[in-house]
Amino acid sequence: MALALVSLGALVLLAALVWEERRAGWSLGFFFAAALLHAFETGQVLGSPFEAAMLLVIGLVGVARGYANRPRWRSWVRYAYATALFFALLSLRFVGTTSGPLPWSLVVFHAGVLTLAYISLTVAFLAAVAGWAQHRRLKSAPWRSLTAPPLVGLARLEGPYLRAGYALYTVGVLTGMAWAWRLWGAPLSADVKEMATLLAWALFTLLLLEHRPGRSSGGRVLLWWAAYAVLVFVFFVAPYWGGRHPV
Repeated sequence: MALALVSLGALVLLAALVWEERRAGWSLGFFFAAALLHAFETGQVLGSPFEAAMLLVIGLVGVARGYANRPRWRSWVRYAYATALFFALLSLRFVGTTSGPLPWSLVVFHAGVLTLAYISLTVAFLAAVAGWAQHRRLKSAPWRSLTAPPLVGLARLEGPYLRAGYALYTVGVLTGMAWAWRLWGAPLSADVKEMATLLAWALFTLLLLEHRPGRSSGGRVLLWWAAYAVLVFVFFVAPYWGGRHPV
């Protein structure tokens, strides 16, 4: 049933991309219902990447809907919806999976916080890439910038979400290390997911340290792509490697 609900939500997002972006909000109900149903069936809230992915999709669509009524932001909104659709389809691989019972403190202060971090960093990433594209557009075809998101608006979107996402991601990493120390006696191991998580944190640290409002150089965008690619690897790919991490 969760699979069917996600499929319906994905179809709504796809229809919104093809015909009318403002209708994308209808998908939120399907994704939320899928997350609730999956938690009920497995008996564990946020015990699977599937539920975290559903919350990531819901958060991304929710933020994008706030800009859907602004004509100049239409391209950014479409990028956000397309990214949400991509994550919704990737999440189908984890339907029915669960790590088993987890302490509520781990769910709230680790999995929950990291999910919020993923949402914030995704919004910041899309804003940074769109800002770079807009910067190039101003140089090559200034008239086209009249229908694209303003650079100032994109900078204001990237900065706060990057700072919030970085803070939440740091809390998620630290709580995960504390939980690992308590459970296994060591905060770190050669686990693929843990090493990739630290790499992502290091890359986001560099992005935060060299962040300047309105700055959209090619090098910074490449750093954003690298950091976000590692983040997607941690979320969707690393679980296939096994290791001591439960999900």
